[in-house]
Amino acid sequence: MATIKLLRTQNFTRQYGGLIAVNDVNFNLFEGGIHAIIGPNGAGKTTLVSLICGRTIPSSGRIYFKGKDITSMSSAKRVQEGIVYTFQVTSIFGNLSCYENVALSVQRTLKENLKGNFLSRNLGLVSENEIENEVSKNLLRVGLEGVESQIASTLPYGHQKLLEVAMGLASRPELLILDEPTQGLAESEINNLIQLIRDISKSVNVLLIEHNMGVVFNLAEHVTVMNNGSIIAEGTPSEIEENSEVQDTYLGC
Repeated sequence: MATIKLLRTQNFTRQYGGLIAVNDVNFNLFEGGIHAIIGPNGAGKTTLVSLICGRTIPSSGRIYFKGKDITSMSSAKRVQEGIVYTFQVTSIFGNLSCYENVALSVQRTLKENLKGNFLSRNLGLVSENEIENEVSKNLLRVGLEGVESQIASTLPYGHQKLLEVAMGLASRPELLILDEPTQGLAESEINNLIQLIRDISKSVNVLLIEHNMGVVFNLAEHVTVMNNGSIIAEGTPSEIEENSEVQDTYLGC
């Protein structure tokens, strides 16, 4: 396991009235590989990653990414910093083509990367060739080459999920958060997605929120278990499988 800390939360809490969704959580994510968060429904997993990506504001606590305090940073700014989140339910633009969906991410990313270059400021342009090359590269990476002109909503559900991953990769993340990526997929699609996530993790840090324990134990090097808004266990997949508290509260052993 890598020892360089990529992200950490300090006493992270999110409260909704009398409900504490995330309770004083100190979560650490290290560079390299795949880290999974598991737990029963209502454990606080999605709330925690919503706090990490900036879609939800903490009631108290701090968050640091690459040593930088990003607690007050907007979700859009966190994308620019390298934190990209894909949703449980796909957030693609269904009325646009697959090309246009990925191109939106590519164009935003290229423009941000060009900031500080006086020529780019004067011209304000990103070349169509650059966009086309990036779109093709990311569609190919997820196995969706050849569907550029297809309207996104007409894709099979599994391919829509892959399209959203392509959009995430087009943002050139340092941390890609995948929230329930196998939900609603057929077994063959899950097997293909496992290989894709493994390939992605060679160059991008992956944080995986997943109910399918076969997927988690197949992919993750490190697992965090949540229950009732708190972390109850952390360790390797084998350590988690053998943890009696995890067995009682989640794995049903």
